[in-house]
Amino acid sequence: MKTTITTGVEATISRASKFRTNMLTCHFVGPIDAASNTEMTLLTWMLAHGCQKYPQSDELSLVLAQLYGANLQVYHQNYGRWRDLVVEISFVDPQTDGKIGERCLDLIKQIIFEPLIGAAHFGIQTYQSEYQALKTELLDLQTDHDFQTYALTKDAFFDETELKTPRIGNLAELAVINYDRLVELYQRILQHWQIELVDYGQNLPADAQLSDWSFAPRQVQLPEPQLTNFGVTQTQTVTQEVVGEQTHLSLAYSLPDLASQQARDVLRLWVAILGGDEQSLLFRQVREQSGLAYDIGANYDSFLGWLVIEAGVDRQQTQAAQADIALVLQTATEKIDPELLALEKENLINEQLQALDQPRTRSMELFADALFPERQRDQADFARAIRAITAEQVMQIAGQCHLKVVTELLNQEDKK
Repeated sequence: MKTTITTGVEATISRASKFRTNMLTCHFVGPIDAASNTEMTLLTWMLAHGCQKYPQSDELSLVLAQLYGANLQVYHQNYGRWRDLVVEISFVDPQTDGKIGERCLDLIKQIIFEPLIGAAHFGIQTYQSEYQALKTELLDLQTDHDFQTYALTKDAFFDETELKTPRIGNLAELAVINYDRLVELYQRILQHWQIELVDYGQNLPADAQLSDWSFAPRQVQLPEPQLTNFGVTQTQTVTQEVVGEQTHLSLAYSLPDLASQQARDVLRLWVAILGGDEQSLLFRQVREQSGLAYDIGANYDSFLGWLVIEAGVDRQQTQAAQADIALVLQTATEKIDPELLALEKENLINEQLQALDQPRTRSMELFADALFPERQRDQADFARAIRAITAEQVMQIAGQCHLKVVTELLNQEDKK
């Protein structure tokens, strides 16, 4: 059931009986340039810490335990040029009388409307605690070479400041954050961002309770989420020396126009064929046959319009590994193994089916349907679309991936 709470605030209620777990989720959707990734991370950590009724994290943990182990999560994610702040609580209701659901609904409202952000004494105290915790986490990531390779690649690939940083943020952004700025950001989110409420499960509160929210109406204008990075550009190489056991290599490619569902389906299948598992082209060729990588794989973000190949290699074999990767991509523009094509099609279909066998995935699917109704389809439609993809379509998209950034974290241990 889809219902409008007020202007700019929508609710989707699905009383499914498949799972014992119930989900109550509130999504705040706003433009990417409204905040930095670091601000969003610190904000979510503060929200998850507690609320004015339960200001200490151990108090909140006790309440959740009393709700038969309910689980509260606050996090953020990005869809291209859109940000999504998520406040979510999952719970089971052994008594099936709706009381646990009502208490969980009350708790999530307290987290949102009575947060520690802006609260006297506890607000600044929590800010200082979570600020230091985030700073420690970001400092630790300075020695995580996988993370640093990704961070350097992202910084070089994108032009817009808000897209350059990893989702957790970075130390430079953290240094310019202050408490008042974070309070102001949260107030803007509460008052101006689009809100999608998603309730999923068999033991939810009554519809009237699920629709009883005190959000003010808002007129929301969001930018187009999809980035268009396609086009041939000169390849940029980022090189850095590190102390470690292996060299970390990242190759980032711009992608073609992904406006159509068919283009996104072909991309998904192409990435699976390229580097999705141990049957993939990169794994078989670069790692198994050539012995040029300890590990290798590919991933993508259709909203950001990029494809990234990541590998761990010996320093002396960095250039040879890049040449072998280039050969794999070039060969894929000329021929795709029909057996591998068929295998990866069925793998994608089965993975999608298995993923839907989780309540959180079901909840996220309902959210995606609300946010992108033009992309809505069921499992049967998805399977038909994947099975209809031809080798020629895969070869075509392989040829439309243009190498934009090469990042090399060269380990000093093997340096001669």
